[in-house]
Amino acid sequence: MTDYALNDRGSLDVVTENFYDTEIMRVFGGLSVGRSQTWTGLAALVPEPDHPFDPRTISVRIGENKVAHLPAQDAHRYWDPIARVVASGYTPVVPLKLDARLERNDGLAEVDATAIISIAPPDLLFPINPAPIQAAVLPQGSSIKVLDEQDFAEYLHSIVPASGEGRVIVTLEANKVRNSHGVTVDTVDVLYERKQVGRLSTQMSQQFIPIINHAFDHNLLTAAWGTIRGSAFEVSMTLQAARASEVPDAWYEELPNDVPELVEEAETYDVPPAYIPVETDRGRNSKKWRKGYTAAHPQGPADAAASRPAAGSSRVAEDPLAIGDRPASDRRRAPKGAKAAVLALALLTLVLIVGAVVMISFEPLATTLFAIVAVATGFMAFYLNRTL
Repeated sequence: MTDYALNDRGSLDVVTENFYDTEIMRVFGGLSVGRSQTWTGLAALVPEPDHPFDPRTISVRIGENKVAHLPAQDAHRYWDPIARVVASGYTPVVPLKLDARLERNDGLAEVDATAIISIAPPDLLFPINPAPIQAAVLPQGSSIKVLDEQDFAEYLHSIVPASGEGRVIVTLEANKVRNSHGVTVDTVDVLYERKQVGRLSTQMSQQFIPIINHAFDHNLLTAAWGTIRGSAFEVSMTLQAARASEVPDAWYEELPNDVPELVEEAETYDVPPAYIPVETDRGRNSKKWRKGYTAAHPQGPADAAASRPAAGSSRVAEDPLAIGDRPASDRRRAPKGAKAAVLALALLTLVLIVGAVVMISFEPLATTLFAIVAVATGFMAFYLNRTL
């Protein structure tokens, strides 16, 4: 599916710890113990209505690798807008920063990772108006103040959403005006739905006039993201647009209009199954994954019933994460020889302790030697038993 770049003016921590070690290792091509590495780029947000633990899970994926998921509360807040994008035939993508390093814990190597996605609040993900069809939309950048918006306050008040803030798509047009000194200067007018709502400063206009002229030479308007805020007493507008020096060369060649239309808002959206199990270890890490995910995604009775497999279903048997639920006879057993070794070490430890007690009154040096060896064999028996 075609990518849909969500409004990224905000940040959100997503869950990585103890869940996605194998997939994160694949992204980095391997990690070194104690050495942090960082991956940045676009990641897809994938709703998983068929997830066995929480049917409103939203996973974070880099290619085919699932490296994180949204916290339960945030996943429920973002579910409808993300599902709307998917139902419209697009893949929602956001910038992701993933930091990871390899650590040793109880003799096992584990990935310690944190991840942050850049995403606006749910009610600011989409513009309140469609982008003009014959327009090239500028990449988003830092905020730019729109001037003279109070001259158009009556019209702007009719645009402001009930929440008091909204995202908009405006167009930029080069114009010539006479300033207070009677000198004609080039300026950029800001228009919403073909009606002027302000202008840029003379200095800022110089940044955008070459871009506007380039698009015009290709029979296109220049569009940009903006934010409108207002109350009963005032209204303001800012642009979030890259300056000429920040626009990549590829933009001038492609002149993209990357704000595609979405389906109408609805109470529910048709989202296809998308759950894939992660490849955590089948032993200790698997149980930790399940325990941690369940704790992070508490379910009520209705949710638990909805996510429970139907009678006769093979979901648990097929899920590599569910080995903790398998009968003991299906789990890997320690070799009999290893168990015998543990028992032999334990018995040897007991004999050495008895010998040390017997000899304590007439052979102090031998007693000390017996005690040292007993401690060593006892530790070996304990360690081998725990490892098995």
